[in-house]
Amino acid sequence: MPRSGRDKADNLVAKQNEIRRNFLRKKERLYGRKTMEALFDKGRSFAVGPVKAFYMISPASSTQSVEPVIAAFSVPSKIFKRAVDRNELKRRMREVYRQNKEIVRNAAIGAKLQCFVMFIYIAKNKLPYSEIESKLLVTLHHLRKKIEYEESINNAD
Repeated sequence: MPRSGRDKADNLVAKQNEIRRNFLRKKERLYGRKTMEALFDKGRSFAVGPVKAFYMISPASSTQSVEPVIAAFSVPSKIFKRAVDRNELKRRMREVYRQNKEIVRNAAIGAKLQCFVMFIYIAKNKLPYSEIESKLLVTLHHLRKKIEYEESINNAD
């Protein structure tokens, strides 16, 4: 139990920092034509269930403070004609990523790498949140293994 005003303030700051980590800030979002083109041209991909991930791993720039993982989310309008459905599925994927981004983020920070990733929903029907969550978690763990593998290659050189 906090004894002084200072202890209460410290607890409040700790709680705010804990909450703050789960935001998906603009600097963590992948945008920009050149970056997207580079991701699709030079990047690799893999699919797990209803989610396909395009990713590109590069060494982190030491001169700038850059985010270790930059992500984007997409649902094709060819499969889901209504924008309401596309937005709902993107919202579900973003929420799962936001809550579990530390899986990939910690690996990228430890490896001193930067990862650009785009998650594309490829299933033909709308799946419930729990199923999207389980498959996106598998995708994040798979991406973490790719980052660790890239780190081992860089350390071997």
